[in-house]
Amino acid sequence: MGVTYENKRAYFEVIRRRYDDYVALYREINGGSLEGVAPFDEFYWHLMYYSKYSNANPNDLRR
Repeated sequence: MGVTYENKRAYFEVIRRRYDDYVALYREINGGSLEGVAPFDEFYWHLMYYSKYSNANPNDLRR
């Protein structure tokens, strides 16, 4: 059971780093502003569930 948790935790850390990269890029593109940046929970949901279980256009990143 511990191995499963460790694997999931390691993957969560990868997602967290991707979010940090997303926020840094968003800030750079928007002149330092974070207004409108997706919160982590929305980012995680889109990455883990929406993109896997939705029949939506993969280019549609926002609802």
